[in-house]
Amino acid sequence: MPNSFNVVGALKHAVELVRSPVNVMRSYNDSSVNSIMINYVAILAAIDFVGTLIGNAIFINAGYGVLSAILYYIFGVIEVFVLGYVIWKLAPSFGTTTNQVRSLALAAYIYTPYFLISILKIIPELGVLVILGLLYGLYIFYQGLPVMLGTPKDKVIIYLVVVLIVTFVIYAIVGVIIGAISLAAVGVNAGLL
Repeated sequence: MPNSFNVVGALKHAVELVRSPVNVMRSYNDSSVNSIMINYVAILAAIDFVGTLIGNAIFINAGYGVLSAILYYIFGVIEVFVLGYVIWKLAPSFGTTTNQVRSLALAAYIYTPYFLISILKIIPELGVLVILGLLYGLYIFYQGLPVMLGTPKDKVIIYLVVVLIVTFVIYAIVGVIIGAISLAAVGVNAGLL
């Protein structure tokens, strides 16, 4: 994972992770929470920002496109942090000894395929394909629990399921908030015209 702000380095690392997740995770070297968030997550979340901005601005409404892209960027970065925190805090319940940095790195890796494929949001009809990125992220999560966090093999599935349930609830709430703010802003914008 890049230790400095390097867009090309972050993208290369992301592509390598998608191509060979276990090898990349085995060679992971601890960094810091700030480094992961700024030098990796913030860069990859920009792909989602661009896809959402262009797709929504062209096919829906320019005001909605800008606002939704900003909100998706902010909440995308926050979601990775929250997922890392959930993984970290639930770890002892599943025989896993880890720290916040490794848990956050795994969360960033889980989101990597989603961020990469989110460029397809440029064409809203193709945006549904981001589900493939989420599914591949689950595979990375499954592989990463024993590799990065040392989770016992017999606890991997249940750990994964519990983390999914907790984060699904959090992300559903975030999705409702983003939608409500975006629609309210577009409504206010339309009233001003």
